[in-house]
Amino acid sequence: MRETLDNFHFKVLEAFRKAGGTEEELKWLTGSALALFPAHREEVRLRLRTMEEILRRARGRILEVGSGSGLLALALSEKGTVIGVEKRADFFPFLRELENGRLVFIRADFLSDDVGRDFDTVVFSYILHDLEPESFIKRAAEVLSPGGRVLIGDFDLNGLREKVKELTGLYGLLVSEELVLGRATSHGRECDAFLLVLEKPWEAKK
Repeated sequence: MRETLDNFHFKVLEAFRKAGGTEEELKWLTGSALALFPAHREEVRLRLRTMEEILRRARGRILEVGSGSGLLALALSEKGTVIGVEKRADFFPFLRELENGRLVFIRADFLSDDVGRDFDTVVFSYILHDLEPESFIKRAAEVLSPGGRVLIGDFDLNGLREKVKELTGLYGLLVSEELVLGRATSHGRECDAFLLVLEKPWEAKK
């Protein structure tokens, strides 16, 4: 993980300088983020811990939904082949810089666009807490191979963890693992950071 972070940080700085960013702008950007760090230190720690737990469980052909700046997808590419799905166009000049022989990004809506099928792992990291999860769980079950798994790492906002657990049976999934990783303030509310592993059973033999 440390090597991936170093590589990611180098590429971010390289992209910033290629875009004409000045040292004054760099200091403003980093200073604005670092000023908030003391209040968000535990949240940052838990987000990194969640990434590490996801990396331990990811395997095979991986779909990461909501890639953002691409850090987790880059790390996942060390575990298997990865398709990163992101809707926001402004991320893509940088995401193209992260692509390698095991990682490709597509600009798409996971719920409505063709993102492929037969994935061994589908990853949702820190994206479902402000959304109703049912359509995402349903779609994940559709694109997942039998024997595959859905990894959900997030903060338990808006009852997310229990909502997901209640939905799994509706779409042929089972909760195989549930971890509470710690507690922190996120989005102004104190809540648990958690990881859920959902399994899609192998089809019963006839």
